Amino acid sequence: MMKLIDIALKDMRKTFTNIFSLAMSLGAPLLITGLLFFAFGSGGGEGDKISIAPSRVLVANLDQGVESQSDIQAGKMLVSFLREESLSEIMSFELAASEEEARRGVEEGSAEMTVIIPEGFSLSALNPGERAQVLLYQDPTLTIAPGILETLLNHFMDGFSGAKISALVAGAQFQELGVTADSRVLASVTQGYADWLETGGHGEDGSAGSLLVFDPAGEQSGETDARAEMVGPIMAGMTVFFLFFMAANESQSIITEHELGTLARLFTTPTEKYLILGGKFLGVFLTLILQAGLLLVSSHFIFGIEWGKPATVVLIALGNIVLAAGFGILIMSFVQNTRQTGPVLGGVLTITGMLGGLFTNGIPDLPVFLDKARLMVPQGWAMKGWELSLAGASPSDVQANLLALIGMGLAFFVLGGIKFNRRFN
Repeated sequence: MMKLIDIALKDMRKTFTNIFSLAMSLGAPLLITGLLFFAFGSGGGEGDKISIAPSRVLVANLDQGVESQSDIQAGKMLVSFLREESLSEIMSFELAASEEEARRGVEEGSAEMTVIIPEGFSLSALNPGERAQVLLYQDPTLTIAPGILETLLNHFMDGFSGAKISALVAGAQFQELGVTADSRVLASVTQGYADWLETGGHGEDGSAGSLLVFDPAGEQSGETDARAEMVGPIMAGMTVFFLFFMAANESQSIITEHELGTLARLFTTPTEKYLILGGKFLGVFLTLILQAGLLLVSSHFIFGIEWGKPATVVLIALGNIVLAAGFGILIMSFVQNTRQTGPVLGGVLTITGMLGGLFTNGIPDLPVFLDKARLMVPQGWAMKGWELSLAGASPSDVQANLLALIGMGLAFFVLGGIKFNRRFN
């Protein structure tokens, strides 16, 4: 048993003192992921946040209110609604002295949009028989901002539509009772609704509350950086790919030592052949364990990736290691000499990695058939396990995936071990 461990540790020392092996096992996956990560902006500091200037909007309020109804000022209410602090992150609203000035601001490029509140807006907002239209004047090249502003205006206008509906409902109810409701009664109904609408956003302490809450990213405590969420699947794909690569690369040492004659000399020693091959195979497992651990820990601190619940992460990592080791040993058992190892490492692993979705997992809205097709190769099962872990799955949630990883890995290992054993008999 000690000889088996000695052989495994010898191969591990050779791997982690080799610059190429270190670069491919640790440097390459972190570098590739880092390039993609920093392409979208790094870290989570205040200086790294993307800053988008709010759209400048000019508001021309031509409404004069309704003096006969306790001076209802629907136009001023709309202006106050638009100038709430919660909207300042996306739009900046400024008053214009006239409709002409507001339109000129858009035409000259000093503002992106204009809101024109017409005369009689208060009267039309409260009386069922009156109509008035708020005009949105915009730069024709804009697409997103006008849609947001239109939604805000519709949200506000829906409230006054309720006032009209309340007057109509009250009138219908009076009519059913055989009572004639004059304009003063209906006005009082709409007045009551308007008062409720104006104060309905106040809290219990009397402080004004927002009718619309805009929650910019980064303000909530415990929030996960969106870029860290994006980079997690990318790093998972790189981890799976390079674990499979290192498994095959480590198994290649059997072919190399066979060509150099050192393996034949080992077979002449009193050590049993199965112990020698077993030591080589154990070296592959131990190398992958160290590689996986370093990648998971370093990517967590560098990119802020939350891999999931600790128990789930350990189980998926273990299953990934068994699968990658078994697959690497199996494909190398078919290689006859070191000249064939290049096409196997560069070709077979790249093709199966692509089929397994390791390079497309960061792309949203992929066709469903691609998600199913990736389970035709072992890398797809490994990637599925990491996706479950990143999503916060518990150990019980990944049992089926874990059994598939370990089952396939052991099957590959047994087949590869049998083929290597027959080869050297």
